[in-house]
Amino acid sequence: MTKQYVVVVTLEAKMGQELALKQLLTSVVEPSRNEVTCLEYRLHQDLGCPGRFILYENWVSREAHQQQFQKPYIIALAEKIDMRFNIFR
Repeated sequence: MTKQYVVVVTLEAKMGQELALKQLLTSVVEPSRNEVTCLEYRLHQDLGCPGRFILYENWVSREAHQQQFQKPYIIALAEKIDMRFNIFR
């Protein structure tokens, strides 16, 4: 039996790139939620620091989460996230 796998990722946009990062992250929420192996996928924006975003993900297994990185919409996200954003894990 596999255990559920929870992922929490914090991303912070450089000044002036807050809206761009929000749009990129928002674009992957629904496709991720629609994955059969996704149990929960939430995007939060820090009200005290509008450029900081937190992704909370819950997958059926670690393997299911790793398969997420092969999805076209995640690949596109990774290609668009560059030095405009600081990424904290």
